[in-house]
Amino acid sequence: MQVSTKFFNDRQVEQFAKINKDVQTVQEKIASGQNILKASDDPVAAVQLSAAKEQQNLLGRYETNIDAAKRRLTLADGTLQEGINVLTRITELSVQAANGSYGPADRRALLAEAEELRQVMFEIANTRDAQGQSLFAGFRSNDSAFTMSADGQISYAGDRGLSALQISENMTVATSLDGGTVFERVQTPQGQKGLFAMLDAAMAAIDPANALSVEGSARATAALTFNVSKDPQNWAFQLQGSRGSERISVSIADGKYDDLVDAINLQAASTGIAATYDTASGRVMLSDEENGVILMKDIEIENVGLINDTSPPTVDFATIDGSGAEIGNARRLGDNDLLIGGLSEDLDVAIDHLSTQKAFLGAQINKADRQMEVIAKRQMAVSEEVADIGEADLAALITELQSMLVSRDAAQQAFSKIGQQSLFDYLR
Repeated sequence: MQVSTKFFNDRQVEQFAKINKDVQTVQEKIASGQNILKASDDPVAAVQLSAAKEQQNLLGRYETNIDAAKRRLTLADGTLQEGINVLTRITELSVQAANGSYGPADRRALLAEAEELRQVMFEIANTRDAQGQSLFAGFRSNDSAFTMSADGQISYAGDRGLSALQISENMTVATSLDGGTVFERVQTPQGQKGLFAMLDAAMAAIDPANALSVEGSARATAALTFNVSKDPQNWAFQLQGSRGSERISVSIADGKYDDLVDAINLQAASTGIAATYDTASGRVMLSDEENGVILMKDIEIENVGLINDTSPPTVDFATIDGSGAEIGNARRLGDNDLLIGGLSEDLDVAIDHLSTQKAFLGAQINKADRQMEVIAKRQMAVSEEVADIGEADLAALITELQSMLVSRDAAQQAFSKIGQQSLFDYLR
């Protein structure tokens, strides 16, 4: 078969174009530093490289989530520490108020500081992060966790949701706490109480107008003046007379003391104390049959200390002489939970409660830190895999390029030499 000169030239031109294209491809790999420019360069390696890069991007998102979670957790941890500081100061004020050397003016000054601290605690409970999301509102993070009514009552407006972020394929980390758990469910020996209710009780105890005594006692005759609402509340107290002591339990409401009188008289045989209601003065009168000492103490009132109450129920215990006149100043008695000694114990429990919540946050921060170390190691391994698959070996590529250039130049020279010859060159 004869090969025409034209066919030969066309084939050589195609070969030179292919060589130049290969040279260009190698030059692009050297310039980009990548060994795979398109999937057709190495289909298997291209698939592996795509999977490795996807894993690399996923790990980057996990790393971003960990950073965001740690910022929120650290902010929440610092916020709860501020709350502990507030409770500690309220406890100190309560102890100072219990000092007998503090007069009404001193207690009013303590009360003013306690009121400011209550406002600070309200602001702490409504803390938001850098994005304006509430830390303690659960899933309702766009809203304030707590609201304050016109009369100063504070209530939780969030839910029980617990926000979390994905930090690995099968691991999440909590990024918040719900305010109901943190501020409304403090478990005390007397039951579950709200932290703001404790602060209100502390202020009531510090207030010189509401200074409470542990017990009231009188010789022979006493008068009880109740400061209660029109809504019935269950009262229980220890009543002791010349014959003994009994626990009295009864429902009391403003102006409705018949049940109280009946309950005391029902135990008269055991205590020696009889009760009557003086309609003129609105007082319950107590008298001991043997003119002994009447003692009233250990008062417990339904829901006191468990809800916000700026005017807790109390009873004024006064000693009455033979003429019916009061002797000295009446002692104001109230629920044991409103007494400063009991309040200090509750506040200590509240501090421990916030410390427990801080421990949870600390555990989440540690979890995020450990996962960050794992992510860093995984990123290093994936980066090495990406480098092994996708990064070009510049030394090898340069050597290959030089070889290709030499081959191309030799081929061009040979073609040029062959193209210059004719039939007459062979007939000479």
